[in-house]
Amino acid sequence: MAGSLAVAYDFGSHKRLLDIGGGTGSFLLAVLRRYPGLRGTLFELLGACGVARQRLSAEPEGTRIEIVEGDMFKTPLPGDHDVLLVANTVHVLSVPHNLELMRKMRATAQKGARLLLVDFWMNPTHTEPPAAALMSGEFLVMAGEGQAYSEQEADHWLGQTGWRKHERKSLAGMSSVIVAEAA
Repeated sequence: MAGSLAVAYDFGSHKRLLDIGGGTGSFLLAVLRRYPGLRGTLFELLGACGVARQRLSAEPEGTRIEIVEGDMFKTPLPGDHDVLLVANTVHVLSVPHNLELMRKMRATAQKGARLLLVDFWMNPTHTEPPAAALMSGEFLVMAGEGQAYSEQEADHWLGQTGWRKHERKSLAGMSSVIVAEAA
């Protein structure tokens, strides 16, 4: 999925990518391998940052990645990025938490910055893709909140929080990316 994002979205005009809740850096690595002029910031919880530091130190692209420890709801987001990425995170959050995160990202992003939301975006009836519908229960049990959301729900959140949707692109498997711009 990370590799397919690097191909599906053109990062060529961007300078700095902020990966919010980026785990151990899989998406950053895939994108930075394809775009050698791009720099990245991984923003993640303390435990994941320790694993990410170890993993990324062995990669040539690791020299272009800054790792910042923090909680996406309690810590200010790093500024001065022209593209923000939230991958495989929306589905583990409740609607209020997703709205809070989108508002926080918009407050940090300059006008024209891009937001990439990678997830299992469903149809309006929450029936397609079928695997995402089945996984919604798993998300709720594991995280205590969240589900697979529809593209239309994401569109509504973007409009409420100062983002303007550009498009949705399919990625590997049942994932896709919603591309928005800071209005």
